[in-house]
Amino acid sequence: MGAAYTILGRTVQPHVLALATIIGTVGGVTYKMGSAPSKPETAPSKTSSLDTSSASQQSGEMDIEKLLDNYLQQADKK
Repeated sequence: MGAAYTILGRTVQPHVLALATIIGTVGGVTYKMGSAPSKPETAPSKTSSLDTSSASQQSGEMDIEKLLDNYLQQADKK
């Protein structure tokens, strides 16, 4: 074999060090990205200007057809 490194009294081959570095880096990034819940970015909503009836808002339901009609009418104006 070629050259080897002595780390903490053990002989370690260079390809083992390379694999350990890659696996450690990918594992660390994966752990960090998966463990922290990301806060969703809020973008300005175009639907905020759409009209809904106050009765449907009180009952917790939305009139989807009315929202779509209003949206399409506003899109045609632009």
